[in-house]
Amino acid sequence: MPRILTDHDVDALLPPPRALADVRTAFELLGAGEAWDEPRRRSTGGNVTLNVMSAIAPTLDAVAVKSYPVVRTGTNRASAIAVVVYTCETGELRGLVRADLLGRRRTAAASALATELMARPDSETVCLLGTGFQAPAQVSALVDVLPKLRRVLVVGRDATRAAATADGLRRAHPRLDVEAGTSPERAVPRADVVITATGAAEPLFDGGLLRAGTHVNAVGSNHAARRELDRSVFERAAHVAVDSAAVAALECGDLLANGLDPAAATEFADIVAGRVPGRGDGDDITVFESHGLAIQDLVCAVGVLDGARQPGAAAEVPGESGEDA
Repeated sequence: MPRILTDHDVDALLPPPRALADVRTAFELLGAGEAWDEPRRRSTGGNVTLNVMSAIAPTLDAVAVKSYPVVRTGTNRASAIAVVVYTCETGELRGLVRADLLGRRRTAAASALATELMARPDSETVCLLGTGFQAPAQVSALVDVLPKLRRVLVVGRDATRAAATADGLRRAHPRLDVEAGTSPERAVPRADVVITATGAAEPLFDGGLLRAGTHVNAVGSNHAARRELDRSVFERAAHVAVDSAAVAALECGDLLANGLDPAAATEFADIVAGRVPGRGDGDDITVFESHGLAIQDLVCAVGVLDGARQPGAAAEVPGESGEDA
């Protein structure tokens, strides 16, 4: 019987370490040619923009469609996110997952995986640029892959929000030294890992501020005309990876708006598969451009649906119509 899962279910069934394992599986499937991922498509009518992306993974007997409307002005944040999962074998509905929290955790897990494979393993300081719904999850995911992490520098345009984000991270991770501020110029040069998780349309900092050996996770921009990083970041970078070349060609504003060719970047699945090294030496500046893939949602959703099979774990869908659509 298909199930409907809520954010509460996802919280219990997809802790950050599980999300990291699932995202690793997603890229392994892509790298092995055992999954297909369809980039995000946007349809607009009136004040509503509908975003739809999908993936197929026969080895998991799963087809997934992720969709979400954006109906508010002045934001790219979804009103509600849903992932619908079907079987490959019969086309039957496996379940529906409310995916707001799932999306945060899989996005953070992708950054963690990139950090594991592309950052210096002795990295101690993270600079987090952003104070929105995605930002804290990014740090929480890094705790498991950076054993020497001890300091987080939170940077936001609004000092009050930056302080609130820092307070939340201190409570969640008492062993970390967390600072808050509004100046990238003070924070970026101190960081071993820089995370950009904002809704900004223009670069957040001068790429010349990055010190040798820094790894950058860029997760905030998925529009061709919007960029969080300036061109100098990429001119200094020894290695740039994208989660998907097809997706980057459509919406990697950090590359497209800087006049750079996404096709020149490495597909991250090749790094996960070991075909391409994530880092050459300790002084390399590396960049991971993360836009989010439906195959990540698929693997995570299959995992939570399988975990919800225990009695009482989630609500069942009361019957199926069997009608063509």
